Amino acid sequence: MPVIGLIARILARIALLRALQALRRRAGGAPPPWRTPGTGPTPPPPSASPPSPADAERARRAVRLVVESARIGVRVVLLAGFLGAFAVLVTAGTTATTLGPRWLGIVLLVLAAVALVLALRELRVAWRLRLAQVRRRRAERLSTRDV
Repeated sequence: MPVIGLIARILARIALLRALQALRRRAGGAPPPWRTPGTGPTPPPPSASPPSPADAERARRAVRLVVESARIGVRVVLLAGFLGAFAVLVTAGTTATTLGPRWLGIVLLVLAAVALVLALRELRVAWRLRLAQVRRRRAERLSTRDV
């Protein structure tokens, strides 16, 4: 529940900042810069020139970097979740095995083993994604030096 409250507070602050920016723009009585009245004939709006190939390539690299980093981040969050589940299940399983019904403790310890296996799998995937990212960056640096 605290996560939802945190997200709600962040969204409320963003909305407040946008509303204040809109009020500040209108407080001066001047229209926004794209609608300022001219004194002579209105020139046609500037045409959007196509981006240069270097800019397009840089944008593609930036998007690829963001996507790769997001994938790695998701894997790390999953890893942390599975490790947390492992810790809780091991604690509950050992406690239930010694103090409570043994079958419940055994079930919890088996679930802890499953969580550990899943955590190790996520660690392996995140590690391989990071290695692929490093190799791709090196290859891009080598290809840009040759040109």
